Formats: sequence, structure tokens, C-alpha cells
Amino acid sequence: MIRMQVARRKSICYRQMESNLGDVLPRSDMQSIARLSQLINENLLKDGRYMPNYTFEQYIRIVRPLPKYVKRDIYGIPVVEANSIDISRLGNGMSLISLHNAKISDPYARRKIVHAFRYDDELYRAYNHPLKTLNKVGSYYAVSTLDFSLAPEMDRQTIIQCTYQNRWYGAFLQSYGKAVIPSIGWVGREYYNITFSGLVDGGVFIISTLGTRNQYGKDIFLEGYWELRKRFPNTKIICVGNYYPEMKGDVCLIPYNKSFGSSNAPYWQPSMVNWDMTLAVGGEE
Repeated sequence: MIRMQVARRKSICYRQMESNLGDVLPRSDMQSIARLSQLINENLLKDGRYMPNYTFEQYIRIVRPLPKYVKRDIYGIPVVEANSIDISRLGNGMSLISLHNAKISDPYARRKIVHAFRYDDELYRAYNHPLKTLNKVGSYYAVSTLDFSLAPEMDRQTIIQCTYQNRWYGAFLQSYGKAVIPSIGWVGREYYNITFSGLVDGGVFIISTLGTRNQYGKDIFLEGYWELRKRFPNTKIICVGNYYPEMKGDVCLIPYNKSFGSSNAPYWQPSMVNWDMTLAVGGEE
């Protein structure tokens, strides 16, 4: 289990921060520290009067640093590397559990994968307290990235920001040794280069059909699904939600209402459809 001492305090030199901010922060966050940059540029911190002490947790939340070995894709989006994750036992001794139900004290955490198909307000709480979230999910077998909502009516910058946050969270967890499964969403072909950025072929992705019940949503989903398959042909996919017959290929389907998990049982996955669409055996209600 990963234990974090978030109370540890660090003195952060603003001049050093300024030289690194362009590498670790998206544009919208850069705007939020404009006043700080102005103070630095005007040399108003020479005597140290405005030099605060940040806790380590505050530093991570504000600066969003990642190790320099983390690769970057377009728009500086961090790359989530492909981890070696065995999902062959899903539904037969291993299960999903939602981020909401994950607990530090879960005795069966090594048999569970944490997914983050939750409401955005909950996801932003996790994103804004990354060390606390790391402590919460640290003992689980694997963890998915945060599935921030994407919608066709969003502007380009918002789609970039949501994708950045998704990948930053994954790269952050990996920097602490966690096995990570990227959660992938998309909104249309004109944004594929953004929504499919920061990914590596050969691991495991997790997607969801939630919110695609009407024909319009279904068409967008299936079009993006096949594009995802084309770009990442060697990646296994877990899909949470309803099955569409057009989704051929190596897909592990788990109904959403069977994905919440339980922290007080060895596993809880009473039914699941395997890649060949046969009913999986295993799990207890």
C-alpha cells in the first residue's frame, strides 16, 4: 500500500517554479498563476517577503509536476505508458470497483481494478487532491484514469483540457508505481488527434457506452471505437455498459450495474460477458 505523508512541507522558490511551469502546466492553469509570474518578472520577491511555504500536496495541486522522463504528446499532453495488466481473470476472481467505492482498507484490493466512470464533480475532487486519491487507490491491482466528460458542444480548448487532465492523472499515478488503464472518450473525428493523444499501443484501455443510447450517440461511439481500434490494434479493451453487435474484436464487456464492486467481499461480479460473448463464470452477489 502506498502511504503518503502529505503534511511534509516544502519551501518552493518562485524563480525555480517559473522556469519549469511551461513544461508541466496546461495553458489554462498558466493563466491562473499570471499574478505570480508578474511578481517574479518585476523582481518583487527579492527580499522574500512574499515567499510562502507550500505543503507538498499544495505544490502538486498547483504546479502539476511530472518527472522529466514522462513523454509528451500534442499540446503537451502527458503520455500514459502501456502497463502489463492481466485482465483474463475479470469475472472469475477479479472484478471492477468504482472510484467512489474504493477504500484504503479494502482487504481484497489486489483482486480489483478501479474505474472512474463517475460524475464530473467527483472526478474533479479526485483530480484536485491527487495525493489523497493516490493513497485511496494505491493498494488496488490497477487504476483507470479519470473519465472527464466530453461533449460535441465543447470548444477545442475544453476538449484539450479534459484530455490533459485524464492523461496527467494517469502519468502521475504511474510515476508512483501504479499500474494504469487509460479511460478513453471521444466526441467526433475532427478531435481524434486530441482525444486519442497521450496513449501507447499494446496495453489495456477502458471505455464506456454510457450516454450513447440514442442513434446519434451510438453512431459517434461506434465511429470512434473503430478509429481507436485502427490506431491501437494491439490493445485490449474493457467496455463498461451495453454491448453493441457492431463492436467486434477483443472486447471484455461489463454491464455498468455490475461494475460498482464491493470492498467487503473477495469479488463481486455475478455476471459478465467475455470476449467471445459467452457468460463468464465467477463472482458472488
